[in-house]
Amino acid sequence: MKYAELVKIITRLKQCQTQSELQECFSQAISVLGFQQFAYMRFARNNVDIEHSIYTFSEAWKIRYFQEGYDQVDPVFIKAFETGETFFWSACMSEFTKGVEHFFEEAAVYGIYAGLTTPLKSSSKAKAIMTIVAAKTEENKDLKEPDPSISAMIRILSECFHQVAIQILAPDDLVLKSRQKQVLTLASYGMSSKEIAAALQKSEAYINELITSILHKLGTQSRPAAVRRALELGLLG
Repeated sequence: MKYAELVKIITRLKQCQTQSELQECFSQAISVLGFQQFAYMRFARNNVDIEHSIYTFSEAWKIRYFQEGYDQVDPVFIKAFETGETFFWSACMSEFTKGVEHFFEEAAVYGIYAGLTTPLKSSSKAKAIMTIVAAKTEENKDLKEPDPSISAMIRILSECFHQVAIQILAPDDLVLKSRQKQVLTLASYGMSSKEIAAALQKSEAYINELITSILHKLGTQSRPAAVRRALELGLLG
């Protein structure tokens, strides 16, 4: 996928207004990269209960997955809670299949053989996970790692999907408290944590903690990104 094409896809993702639009657009994007299915899960604050999900996996596999307790032994699922980076996995990689070979064998029946999983920030005490998968083929049956550019593109697309999903699935969650709005407004003026702390007569540590909570709430990685996101949603008006 060329950079120009990636930009176009991201633009389309950001324009999605409904869950079905987002699901269709993302499915088209990952198909260009050789993947057929995806599952997005946003967890509640206890990091156990699934708060929202969007997926193209079959209902039969979803039912089977939870009925058999595979969520308790799925090594991909477990690693997603231990790392913050996008990672590749495959049924041909012993570090993932050891001890749970039956799980991977059954997953392959449902077209789940290899994939890329991206942990995503959701809130200060919760997270989300995006997993895209490919079925077993002659070309990928022994694949141990995709081209780094593919992983990078998937990370970007997953982050974009997550931003839009937050808005579509839980718009009520995106309400800044008065102090958060005040701090982010000052940050939008280019003020540092030290300057904001002085202006509000608070400690710098307190301001940094507030900013961290804002980044988590908006699902962003930096102050400028949080400001842009808040402005897009009209949270600083």
